[in-house]
Amino acid sequence: MIVQAPGQIVAHIRSAQPALLPAEQAVATVFLQHTHQIVELSSQQVADLAGASRATVVRTCQSLGYSGYQQLRVLLARDAGYAAAPTRSRDVGAAGMVADTFVQVGNAVASMAALLDPAAVAGAVKAMAVAGRMLVVGNGLSAPLAQDMAARLSAIGRPAESALDVIGQQIAARLLTPSDVLLIISGSGANSSTLRVAKAATDAGATLVVITAFARSPLAAMARFSLVVGMGELSFREEVTVTSRIPQTILMEGLVAALTEELGEKAAAAKALALEIISGNLDE
Repeated sequence: MIVQAPGQIVAHIRSAQPALLPAEQAVATVFLQHTHQIVELSSQQVADLAGASRATVVRTCQSLGYSGYQQLRVLLARDAGYAAAPTRSRDVGAAGMVADTFVQVGNAVASMAALLDPAAVAGAVKAMAVAGRMLVVGNGLSAPLAQDMAARLSAIGRPAESALDVIGQQIAARLLTPSDVLLIISGSGANSSTLRVAKAATDAGATLVVITAFARSPLAAMARFSLVVGMGELSFREEVTVTSRIPQTILMEGLVAALTEELGEKAAAAKALALEIISGNLDE
């Protein structure tokens, strides 16, 4: 039975939903769409809204890791009261939409890291710090993040490679050894090209670290260390089409900071050299 702190229930349901059976996904959608009203709904009413049976409602709760509907109902009601009501800008037009984006991100901060496992973070940082070689991979909307992460790691004395070509990624991953690390960034956790890279790395015995938005994704299941972060309001379909990678970017910043601390003097020396190069390329 899952025990979660306030604010984590909705994030857990949203992350696990893609791995559920179709009928269970429909029930999970009702949970997500009616969070604030769930305390007033019976299991039969939830079943009617989902077009499913009462047994399916109970089975969905159990698939999510809860004892049954009553437990999940109470926890959702608790989270509904815990969550702060979002505020929106009174401005209209482009300026208002931009302002609203900042507000929405601010309101979502708590849920972004709701599923982040501290032990997985610590393990990932330690593994990256001591790895012989490090490969960073991302495809689709995650490709720019992989390039950025590799550059940031190299700048703190943790050299990292990041191939753009998917075949090149697979070759580089297969040439890794058990002392190396592959860091994958994938919002969906289900990109087929990236899965082939992960398979090549695990076949080579390398440690796989995955940054994703879905805890029950294929990549998360393969990972030694799975780091799950995401925007609380995004569904799986939206995750693979919306261009926002804010949670992953924030996590990357945190990992770089933690690695800098872990590497100590080595990172300090590397940052000093990087700043020397940067300062030499700035005009007056």
